[in-house]
Amino acid sequence: MAATAATLGTGAVAGCSGGSGDGGDGGSGGQNLTPDAPGDTPTTVETQYWRDWSSIDADSPPLDYSATAGSVLDPLPLEYSSEDDPWMREHALMVQRGLSDLGIGATLNDRPLNQLYAQSWNTPGLEAVISMSTHGPDPQRGLDPNPLLMRRTEGNPSNYDNYYHPELQEILNEQAQTTDRAKREELVNQAQEIFAEDVGALITLFPDVITAVNTQNWTGYVKTPGNGPTKDSFVWSEVNLQPETDDTTYVKGVTTSMNSLNLPWAAGGAEAKRLTYIYDGLFDASPDLDVVPALATGGGFVDDTTVELTLREGVEWHDGEPFTAEDVKFSVELYKAQSASSQTPFYEPIESVEILGDHEVRFNLKNPDAAFMTQRVVRSVIIPKHKWENVDNPSQHNPENPVGTGPFEYENWEQGTRFEVSRNDGHWMFDDDWRADVLGDQATTGPGLDGVIWINVGNIDSMIGSLQGGEIDAVGTTLSNSQAERAASTSGIEQMSTGNFAPLDTKLMFSCPLVRDKEFRVALAKAVDAEGFVEGVLQGRAEAPSGENPISSLTQWHNSETTDYGYDVEEARSILESAGYTWDGDDNLRFPNGEAWTAFVERIQDGNQFKRRSDLDQPDFS
Repeated sequence: MAATAATLGTGAVAGCSGGSGDGGDGGSGGQNLTPDAPGDTPTTVETQYWRDWSSIDADSPPLDYSATAGSVLDPLPLEYSSEDDPWMREHALMVQRGLSDLGIGATLNDRPLNQLYAQSWNTPGLEAVISMSTHGPDPQRGLDPNPLLMRRTEGNPSNYDNYYHPELQEILNEQAQTTDRAKREELVNQAQEIFAEDVGALITLFPDVITAVNTQNWTGYVKTPGNGPTKDSFVWSEVNLQPETDDTTYVKGVTTSMNSLNLPWAAGGAEAKRLTYIYDGLFDASPDLDVVPALATGGGFVDDTTVELTLREGVEWHDGEPFTAEDVKFSVELYKAQSASSQTPFYEPIESVEILGDHEVRFNLKNPDAAFMTQRVVRSVIIPKHKWENVDNPSQHNPENPVGTGPFEYENWEQGTRFEVSRNDGHWMFDDDWRADVLGDQATTGPGLDGVIWINVGNIDSMIGSLQGGEIDAVGTTLSNSQAERAASTSGIEQMSTGNFAPLDTKLMFSCPLVRDKEFRVALAKAVDAEGFVEGVLQGRAEAPSGENPISSLTQWHNSETTDYGYDVEEARSILESAGYTWDGDDNLRFPNGEAWTAFVERIQDGNQFKRRSDLDQPDFS
C-alpha cells in the first residue's frame, strides 16, 4: 500500500509555523504535529505527474503544493478573472468561504482572462490548485456532449486538470465512436454519473446570459440560450430583427476587437465569431439546440465511417460565383494541408472527400465519429475555392474583402474601432417562412435590417451610457443584474436574460495530492453553497445543477439522475474527520498523521484517486 519516498518525493514540512510541534494535540495557533509516517510511507507528498501523460512534455507540473503528515494545510491558490463574468470575484469569494468553513485558507488571484488562457490553462496542468471560468457559449457545446466531456480524457490537450478516471475514460472513448444515437445516449448518461459522483470538478452553476437592448427601435430579439439575444456565437437576432424607425442599421457595442479577417486560421476570440456572419457552415444550430440545414440540406451516416450530404442549390458567393461541392472539397483539403486552427474540430476526423455531384459530397472518416453530424458539421466553415486556391500562405492571409455565402456581406473593418457588414438579401435566413420553421414563436415577419455594425466601446460603463444615449442599439456582451437594471432605467431600454448551456467550471488540479483525495473533494463539494450564491448574488438568474454535471438541462444530452452531495458544512467536516484530518486550536485544517496519513497516501495513489475510504476498507479515523 505505502509508496516509497523515492516515488512520492520528500521535502520540508509544508505549512509549518515553527518547529516540529509537540507531538500532542497541536495546541494553539498553526503549530503542527510531528510528522508520523509508519513503515516506508514518506512524510511529504509533492504535486507531481502520477501518470505518463502522452500530451505532456515537461519535467514537473506548474503547481508547487505539498502535503505533509500532521501539517496545517498551506492556503490553496485560487484563480479567476473578473473579465470572465461581472460577478466572478463574488463567485471566487463563495468558494473561498467554503474552504474557510473547512478550516482551509485560500489566496485569490484575479488575472486577465487572456493570461489564464495563455499561461495557467495549459496542457502540463493548472498553475493553481483551483481555477475557475465560464465556458463559452459556442453552439457545439449545446449540441453535443463531447466539447465538455472529452476534455476529461487522458491525452486531450484541454485536460488542464490532469484528471483521469479509468472507467470514465473507457466510456467516453466508446461513446465518441458510437454513431447509434440511443446507445450513445446511454453511455453519455453513464459518463455524467461517474464524473459527478467522483467530483471531477466543481460545476457550480449555469449562469443566465443577461444584457440590455433597445426595444423601442427594434423588435424581434431572439432569446438564444448561452448566447442571449446579442452576443456573437449565434446570428438569430440579427436575421430576425425588425426596425421600428427609418434607421435600418443595427449597432452593437462590444469591448473586444478582431485581430484579422482570416476566419479559418483565427486563434479564437472575436474574429472566430463575428466572421461567421459572412461565412456559412454545412449545418447550423437553432435556438432550441437542434441541428438545422445551412449549406447542406440533408444527409448523414451511410455507415460508421461514411457520411454523405446533399448541398443547397442556387447559392452564390457574395461576388456572384456559384457555390458547389468543389468548394467543400477544396475547403477540407486546404484545412488539412495547412492545419487551419479554428477548423480542426471539423476536418480532423476526415480522411478524404469525394464529389458525388455538383451538390453532393461524401466524407470518408478515419474512424467512427459520433459527433461528426452535430458538433463538427456545425463548427464547419466553407470558403470559396476561386478566392483561396492561389493564396500562397493561407495561415497568414488577411483577405482584403472576405467573400462568403453567409447572411451578411463584408463592408468595412477598422481594427480596434468597428466592423461593418450588410445584408445578403438572397440568404435563406431572411426568408420569413424558413425562420418561422426554425424560430417558432420568436420569428418575425417584415423587411428586416440592412446592416450590422460592431462598435468598440472602452468599458461596460461607457457601453451602458452609449446605449442610453442612443449611440448603440444593444450591449453585445454579458452584464450583471445591477448593470442591466441601470441600463434599463432609461425609457426604451429593456433588460433581457436567457438560460445557458455553458457551465461555470471550477477546475481542480489532480496532480495536487490534496485534490487526489476523494474524501477532500466530496467535502469541498458539500462546503460550497452554489444554490445560495444563485439566489443571494445572482438573484435567481442561474441554474445550480444537480451535482457536478457539466451537461446542462437545456440540452438533449442531460442526465438528471447524477449524484448531488448537497450543501452541508457540518457533514463535510465530518467526512474530513473520518478520513483522519484534524483541526488545531485556531480551526486550521491539518493533514492526517500516523496511520491516518498512511491511509491518505494510499487514497491518492494512481488507481485509488477515484475511491473513498470504504472502497479501500479503511477505518473511520474520527
